[in-house]
Amino acid sequence: PKNAKTILAAGSIIQDHSDMDVALIKYRVAAVHTPNSAQLWNNIGMCFFGKTKYVAAIACLKRALYLDPFEWIISYNLGLVHLNTGQYASAFHYFSASINLKPDFP
Repeated sequence: PKNAKTILAAGSIIQDHSDMDVALIKYRVAAVHTPNSAQLWNNIGMCFFGKTKYVAAIACLKRALYLDPFEWIISYNLGLVHLNTGQYASAFHYFSASINLKPDFP
């Protein structure tokens, strides 16, 4: 597929099946067409999180947050990464931001 949204969707499905390396290849193709997509950078960040590359995950998620500061899931994912790295104050900050953006999340 050549459509960036289609490539992003394919990468997301591959990522859901825990094949992070193949998903990252798909996302690399999508990034050529849509480098300013917050959803793309969020997914790339979570791929790196799945590979336990936490510094890269945080960098990508912060880029996603810069591109779309009101997307609650990005803050939530940043909270998860910080929680896993033992940075509890930062995790609390991002989880709080996520809850404030989407208080009805179950």
